[in-house]
Amino acid sequence: MQTRGVTSRRFDSISSSLKKRQSNAARRYPWRRAVFIFLAALVVKAAVLYALHDHPLIQPRGDMDTTVYVALAQQGTTQPFFVSPLYLYFLRLFGVDLFAVRIVQIILGSVAVVLIFDTARLWFGDRAATIAAAFAILTGVISFYEITILQAALDPFLVAVALWLLARALHSEKWSLFGLTGIAIGLLVLNRPNALLWPPVFVLAILWIRGLRPAMILAAGVMLPIAPVTIRNIVVAHAPVMIASHGGLNFYIGNNPDADGTYHHVPGIRPTIAGQQEDVPRVEASYGSFYRRAWIWIESHPDAAFALFLRKIAYTFNQTDLALNYSYSYFTKDVVSPLKFLVVGPWLLFPLGIVGAVRYVRNRSFAVWASFIPIYAISVAIFFVSSRYRLPLLIPMCITAGAMFVQLRLWTWIAAGLLAIGVCWNFGLDDGRAHERTNMIVYLIEQHRLEEAAQVIAETERITRDPATLHARSAQAYKQAAIDFVQSNQPDKALAAFEAAHRLDPTDASNLLNMAVLQAQRGDTIAARENTRAALRLRPDYPQAEGLLRALERR
Repeated sequence: MQTRGVTSRRFDSISSSLKKRQSNAARRYPWRRAVFIFLAALVVKAAVLYALHDHPLIQPRGDMDTTVYVALAQQGTTQPFFVSPLYLYFLRLFGVDLFAVRIVQIILGSVAVVLIFDTARLWFGDRAATIAAAFAILTGVISFYEITILQAALDPFLVAVALWLLARALHSEKWSLFGLTGIAIGLLVLNRPNALLWPPVFVLAILWIRGLRPAMILAAGVMLPIAPVTIRNIVVAHAPVMIASHGGLNFYIGNNPDADGTYHHVPGIRPTIAGQQEDVPRVEASYGSFYRRAWIWIESHPDAAFALFLRKIAYTFNQTDLALNYSYSYFTKDVVSPLKFLVVGPWLLFPLGIVGAVRYVRNRSFAVWASFIPIYAISVAIFFVSSRYRLPLLIPMCITAGAMFVQLRLWTWIAAGLLAIGVCWNFGLDDGRAHERTNMIVYLIEQHRLEEAAQVIAETERITRDPATLHARSAQAYKQAAIDFVQSNQPDKALAAFEAAHRLDPTDASNLLNMAVLQAQRGDTIAARENTRAALRLRPDYPQAEGLLRALERR
């Protein structure tokens, strides 16, 4: 009985303290501090944009997701949306002017920091709000994704708006705020469809603590932006695609006998958005839907599926950069930019944010607000984990991390320290840095900067887990560069490029033949014969090599 009394008094103390800070926050608003926070965030994000806006690896090129988003925004599609549609409309709004888009994105990101400040202030007071805003400004991965041409660029703003409106609604008796919150959540879902798991749970929670009318208004608000996209997909596809059709493939990637919790290539599906859009219907027509195949595996191997799900939850809250399209680790370690100084990240936000949220979870309104954290984490782990998919979690983590600095308690810091061990645990995951370096090598070779490329190859060989891919892609790029040199009448450079391609891929007989042709043209008959014979050893039925050898032997 005495223990329950102490626990009750402690809860009453936390609850009354929270209400007091909320009341103080409602009485006055620190406009000067908010403006300063906005400007500070904008300066930091503008510095990141200035440093990286022309970096070749974040431009639309090749078959990257960025290229597909730009193409779909420019040309449109008569198919149901395969990717999240909101970002396509966002690009069209600015005429697919990528520089203008990036400027708007960092402005929205700066507004998001102010919303983080105000949300933390509503829940925890001024000190926590200022610290939360500082965390958001210093979180480099947020600023990085805000300068990319991906739907992830809008995630920080959309999550910040939804959580800010939700906090306002929970502090107010105005039903209209629940409608606005629902619209904001609907827009977030249009940009990040896996977040669809949150609205039903949230509507039920509002029904529990506020009653039927606010819950119905909220639900209607959620559906308002989603319904037109669903109707459009039904009209063009004659199939019930609610938002985007790529969910089945992503679900299978995260739930199959070979799944490891991160992205991996699916046989028969090209690892690009364009390839996936074309290949998925063909593969599903032959083998059944990816959703069905994933569920069959889950039902047949429930223990393995559950263990995999727990592993994905751990990955969701782990500090390792799980690259998809872009490796944040590469841009912080291999590229000179302000990102090197933006040191806050999952390693700090997850331990502080989780413990900060747990401190106040007994407050019903706050618990409803904080439900986004576990539910969104589950919605990521249902599929597979990548840094950009878990990016939305960093927004509430900034807010609740600020709560750790209110009424400092030793046990909370001990708990955060213990949690940090798990967050920083080395699972042996690949941060994608070597893959991004390989992309840079290909770019350097395409630009005929062969010496720089050779140096980066040598450095990358020391860190890569996949030397075969590094060598194969580099060899192919060298081969294409050599062909370009031949066409521009630069035989010496062409020979050097073919030799580099051969060193990296000694199984390609065509490189040896091309080297022999160039050597024969410069009068080096002995070397030409040796390389032609080597080509025939690799490929005995190589008619061009046979013809060249006969011609060389007649000399």
